[in-house]
Amino acid sequence: MRLGLTVPSTVNASSASRISKPMADTRDQHRAEKWIVHIGLPQRHPGLLFSGKKLRLIWGGEFAFDAVSDDLSIVACVSTSAAVTASGKLGTAKVQKLKTDALYLLHLAIPARRIMVFTDASMHAHFERARRTGRFPPSDLIEVVHMPLPSDLQEHVLDSQKVASVETSPQKTALSRR
Repeated sequence: MRLGLTVPSTVNASSASRISKPMADTRDQHRAEKWIVHIGLPQRHPGLLFSGKKLRLIWGGEFAFDAVSDDLSIVACVSTSAAVTASGKLGTAKVQKLKTDALYLLHLAIPARRIMVFTDASMHAHFERARRTGRFPPSDLIEVVHMPLPSDLQEHVLDSQKVASVETSPQKTALSRR
């Protein structure tokens, strides 16, 4: 059955640039997360080793957590994001993603210490403010920890975030500048 739809056989350069924007390079964020998992958390919790792991949730599904101690006593989510965007506004999508991570932490099927680790001080401060105003779970449910990266790694993360910001920011056209 034909639906009467026509699909263009070619895509012009203008529409191709809108369709296939290059993806931001997140290798430095992944390196930072690995540093937290393999160096930062073990330094903070001597005698424990950490790795990413899927764990069961109380409703039956699973979630891949960033850092789980080898004895399953600690489960953590790691964020390298800043609280504000390049334009100075709150990064609402980033904050909502982290609140979703917190939801998964709260619904772990195993008894464990639940920690959210922030490498960026502004995001850590945002969640501490949210906690004080009752908009984030108390510390007996989820600990909120600021764990700064080594300066060279932090510099790489900041540089890659700047590049990603340029790539993902809306481009002004000649008409929008009038």
